[in-house]
Amino acid sequence: MKRLLILTIAYCTATATYGQLFDTSAAQTELVATLLGTGRVFTANVTVKRENGVKQIKIADNVMFLRDGDLRIEHNSTAESALAKLTAKLKKNNLAGVVTILLPKTNQAYLLIPGKRAYLESPSEKTVAPHMESKFLRAETESGHLCTVRRVTVTGADDSSQQIIIWEATDLQGFIIKSQMDRGDNTNEILLFTSIRTEIPDDSKFIVPPSYNKLKGHPLKKLPS
Repeated sequence: MKRLLILTIAYCTATATYGQLFDTSAAQTELVATLLGTGRVFTANVTVKRENGVKQIKIADNVMFLRDGDLRIEHNSTAESALAKLTAKLKKNNLAGVVTILLPKTNQAYLLIPGKRAYLESPSEKTVAPHMESKFLRAETESGHLCTVRRVTVTGADDSSQQIIIWEATDLQGFIIKSQMDRGDNTNEILLFTSIRTEIPDDSKFIVPPSYNKLKGHPLKKLPS
């Protein structure tokens, strides 16, 4: 999973090092899914924003599917601020939207590139589960929902730590509708969950379409036209 998620740096939508501590939307989304629990089944829109002081930009409009621990994230980069030129270039080359599928039960991870009808495959790297501690901060209303706000500290096997603040909606059985992670450069990355649907995602969301070509190496090199 680590190698696969690192490849998404090129798309401005998600980067990560699985098993280490996270500073990106893909890893943060995966962590939120873990905190929600494997029993959750839902589909939700996920807006990704970056905040530095009073400045805030939207970097992605994603869709997340979760079913018994299996996770699909459809990454769709936006064209705001410094990301505008790169996002425009990616869209021109049919690379602005990518899909990550993580299947922990079968130890597989996939990066799909719909615009090229291609995909990368990587076995998920087995790592020691991080230690998590939670601290209640306050109760407040977020997006019309009364929420319990908690700070979760994630400590890795190398004793490095990362904190994420989560907003759990009490009227949605503790569903996390917002999360905020410190990127370590005076910037916070924020995920906002909306349009939450509790129907079971279709099986097709967690498989590679048979018409897709399997790629080797970096996805920006020698893609099929």
